[in-house]
Amino acid sequence: MNKVCLGLLTLGLWLAGCSQPLEGIIGKKDFVKAMNGTPADYRVMVSLGGGTIIGDSAYYYDLYSGFDWLWGVFIAGRMVTLSPFRIAKYETTYELWYEVKQWATGKGYTFANAGREGYDGNDGSPPTPAAKTEPVTCISWRDAIVWCNAYSEKSGRTAVYRDGSDGVLRDATDGTAADSAVMSAGADGYRLPTEAEWEYAARGGGTPSLTVPFTDKWAGTNTENDVKDYAWYSDNAGIGVGIGHADYGTHPVGTKTANSAQLYDMSGNVYEWCWDWNDSVDNTETVTDPVGPASGMGRVYRGGNWTVNTAVCAVSYRAGRDSHGQSDQLGFRVVCGQ
Repeated sequence: MNKVCLGLLTLGLWLAGCSQPLEGIIGKKDFVKAMNGTPADYRVMVSLGGGTIIGDSAYYYDLYSGFDWLWGVFIAGRMVTLSPFRIAKYETTYELWYEVKQWATGKGYTFANAGREGYDGNDGSPPTPAAKTEPVTCISWRDAIVWCNAYSEKSGRTAVYRDGSDGVLRDATDGTAADSAVMSAGADGYRLPTEAEWEYAARGGGTPSLTVPFTDKWAGTNTENDVKDYAWYSDNAGIGVGIGHADYGTHPVGTKTANSAQLYDMSGNVYEWCWDWNDSVDNTETVTDPVGPASGMGRVYRGGNWTVNTAVCAVSYRAGRDSHGQSDQLGFRVVCGQ
């Protein structure tokens, strides 16, 4: 993937009337970054009000009509109440991951994976100017929850994840401790979203009912032809453009259109780890702030990525993998209390 770092002189020449558009010279990813001006605050959190959601299967992607385990968590017959919470506006960037990880390694934290800058960076290397705002990838669920604790401590918040006792979870290489971690009630620190929080945020928040269900099948749109405006996925970042193209791979966060809750990349770019164990959802439940089953086949991830089609980018799509697994298609974003 061609990642060109432009100087102000080059940008000025184009603005003065260069005959060839800058986008054609350097590729769309770098064009967007060069024209963005003042960098965004990639740590910003968005407040969502929560509420009671009555499921309705009518809004799920039609391909999943025979596969109820792919219908998300707000399915017909299930009533879910969520407390207000805050969620990161962007997927966790490599730059933020690296900053916190560097701080944490001197404070007793241990990670199983160094993290990668986007899909093709060098694992554990310092952030580069061209790709530092791409999402961190190649980190496990265990790494993510330990990093959340470090981010909390660095930010002066109370760490959420405990090792089953009163100890703060600090070691992602201790699989037994990480997989049996518990969330500390009332802690104000950063954590992974529960699956219900993630899907609620991806669909834009609000309080749908049986008569006014969620409408967005993708984060930001209910129209498949418009997915390209909201997501980096196979058509515009994977096989659709081909290996070696400037737009192939992960992209800087926030370069597509946000959903109605002003959250970016909830569909596409990279999958996002959630807290929950991966198991089927009980459609007869009435639950408040569900945290998922007590066990399952790995941990849930949601949201599609740069290599998959629109079906997998649908916000109802759910899947999981081992808590120690990692991929260049998988990252995370954080939540915290109000």
